[in-house]
Parts: sequence; structure tokens; C-alpha cells
Amino acid sequence: MTRLFRAFAAFWGLMIVSTGTPAIAAEGFSDTFQSHPVTGWHVADYTFSHPHFDTDWSRGQLRFENGVHLNLSPQANQTNRFTGASIRRENTTHYGRYEVLMKPARGEGVVTGFFTYTGAYYGTRHDEIDIEFLGKDTTRLHIAWFVDGVLKNMFIDLGFDAADAPRIYAFEWLPDRIRWYAEDRLVFEVTEGESDLPSLPSFLFANIWAADESLDAWSGTPQANTHASAFVGEVRFIPLKDLPQPLS
Repeated sequence: MTRLFRAFAAFWGLMIVSTGTPAIAAEGFSDTFQSHPVTGWHVADYTFSHPHFDTDWSRGQLRFENGVHLNLSPQANQTNRFTGASIRRENTTHYGRYEVLMKPARGEGVVTGFFTYTGAYYGTRHDEIDIEFLGKDTTRLHIAWFVDGVLKNMFIDLGFDAADAPRIYAFEWLPDRIRWYAEDRLVFEVTEGESDLPSLPSFLFANIWAADESLDAWSGTPQANTHASAFVGEVRFIPLKDLPQPLS
């Protein structure tokens, strides 16, 4: 996977700050998920109550094989009909470039995500930046950003089916803009002159989940026997101070 992130030759080790609260990662990181546990990542394993999710989280839904496979499957006798997989960086990150080698899952009502998030659970307002794929149509990329819980979003036609093979996706989160990329192609940019932008240090996630029927118009509804799998081969974060200049 050496072609991933070929524009950035340096490898930046993650500096863990030993404090009682999550800290901003002072340096970047690169992970290829060769085995569990992966240093610096938390695996979700709990019953999840959220009005838009029909999914609980289980560490048993992760499989490590030349990367990490995030699996979704039905479950019986639970409030949520499915169990999915979610991984999260243990420390927050901030401005910089976020890259993933990913193959999203197909399936009506199935969502594959790569995103930054912070919100009430972490004692902050809700800020978020999303790369998402809806399994009902993996030829389109869903991008979104939240500032204090206010959503802006759109779909981008990719010109290929993202579920056919792992490809590189990225976003650059900068103080004055956000840029989204598919492979090496800039697909969308928003600036501070056009919209409020997220500004709070956030946690980086990758996950797969089944949508609640309340999101049917957006995601479709998963069938009761839905099984799906997404693949993450590598994740990298390059802090703003280490990005090539100029960026604008």
C-alpha cells in the first residue's frame, strides 16, 4: 500500500500525552491495522441508543487481515436489529489532512463512515466533518460538516463504484476551508466566507452501521437479513504544521 499517501514521505509518530482527559495529538500518525489491539485506537463495544441508528457496537465485528474489516450483521432479541463496528482515535486531532484507504459496504440502509466528531458526550458543542458512503448507491460520496449541531451536506458523483475496490479518500481541515478528495482529485471545497466551519479538536472515527427507518429517505432501510462489510487498509493524519505550503 505504499502508493497511499505518496505525496507525504515522512512518517509521523503519535505522541500520547498522559493526562486525565483526551489530548490533541501533537504529531501525526499512520496505521495499517495489521492486528488487534492497534495502539491509539478504541474499539466500541456496547449497546447504542440513538434515534437514527438501528445498530449496537461489538468488537467481534472487526476482522484483521491486511487491514481491518468492519462488519455488520443482524442480531436477535435486542432493541437494535444489527451489530456493527466502530473504531475511534483515543486522542483528539485538529487541523490537517485526514486520509483513508477504504472500500465501503454495499447494502440498502448501510452506511460506511470516516469522520471527525466532538459533541455533548465529550463536553463540547457538536462539530463534525464527514466522508460517508451509502450502501444503496456507492457511486456517490456523501460529504457533510456540522458546526454547533447545524448540518451542511451534499452528494458528489464519483464516476466509479467505490465498493469495487479500496481507494484513497481524504479531507483537508484548515482554519479557513475544508477540501474533500477522491483519489487525488479535489471534489469539493468550502471556505469560511461561504459557511461556518468546524473549529474544535475532535475524535477521528471509522465505522459501519445500519440506519433506522427514520432515515429511509436518505439511506434506505436495511432488510432484516442484511450482512455487509467495509474495509479500511490504512488511515493517516498529517497535522497542519507538516502539510506542504501553500495550501490556498
